[in-house]
Amino acid sequence: MKRIYTTIIASIFISVTVNAQLTLTKAFNEPIIGDAYVNKGFDTVNTVPKNVGANQIWNFSAFTQNTVTSSGTFTSASSVATASNYAGCNLVEDQGSNNYLFEKTTSTPTTQVELLGMQNGTVTSFNFTNSAIAAIWPVSFGYNNTDNFSGTVSSSFGAGNISGTLNNSATGTGTINLPGSNTLNNILQTKTTLTLNAVVGTAPFQFTLNAQNTTYNYYHSSNKFALVEVKYEKQTLTSVGGPTVTNTASAKINTVAITGINDKNFDATFQIFPNPATNNITVNLTNVNNTNGSIYLINNLGSIIKTIDLGNESIIKKEISINDLPKGIYFVKTQLGNSSSTRKLIVN
Repeated sequence: MKRIYTTIIASIFISVTVNAQLTLTKAFNEPIIGDAYVNKGFDTVNTVPKNVGANQIWNFSAFTQNTVTSSGTFTSASSVATASNYAGCNLVEDQGSNNYLFEKTTSTPTTQVELLGMQNGTVTSFNFTNSAIAAIWPVSFGYNNTDNFSGTVSSSFGAGNISGTLNNSATGTGTINLPGSNTLNNILQTKTTLTLNAVVGTAPFQFTLNAQNTTYNYYHSSNKFALVEVKYEKQTLTSVGGPTVTNTASAKINTVAITGINDKNFDATFQIFPNPATNNITVNLTNVNNTNGSIYLINNLGSIIKTIDLGNESIIKKEISINDLPKGIYFVKTQLGNSSSTRKLIVN
């Protein structure tokens, strides 16, 4: 049973967007079928910033990337066989390796997203027969909602009952500093606190699980997913042998925010203007060695959506149409021979 439910926290606000007024709405923020995200793990340096309140500065710039990667894809309930066990499920987050979160999006009695339960591999499943409300739209700074949930758990250790509370709040606004000298303003911080209690099996083979978890997520208007997630977990597993306490902490950064951090940058005049842009951008680049080059436009999932051949001229000025691109953050990568450099582009 150890760490069998922890992915709940990661997805409470996993699919939210912040508009210019720092308000989350159903139209922009609610997860839909086909959405996907990829997060990279980062090692923390000194104290992890999690200060709350208006006009804050959260500095993650010194964090270093590790080998941990997490991802998820939102899919239909009909595509996951076990979704039929969760009453009202109309959206499933597939986290790979048979790990799923089962959700319900609804407009009655309020416009909200409910968490119905989760499946952890082929071993354990939680079914919240009394669902946990993940978000009631709209959400802005000062939002606060607590919901009680209860249901059943099924595992290789036996069956049992669960109960707990889920609190979601929007706790801060400000500026975030990310690795790679990437600074973004108009950030919304949310805080999710989950308490969960489970009793499984019967004596003398009964055990209890008590969990307390807190997750801080940081959102920007440029992307549907959190740019940064900081998670703290404490679990106490008690059985006939006594209690076992586990404390963990993790930090993850969306690949959108870290694209280009590990590129081998070259010393070149590389400019994009205007930025932000709406219809067209112009890329200025100095090609000192007259090597063959290309420009790549990369979307927020890391996929190349446009490739432009530059030839080998020494002074390059290239105009590129972007009027077919949805609003959001993109990256412009220039490649000259074996060297590359990346700049962030905002399409508005």
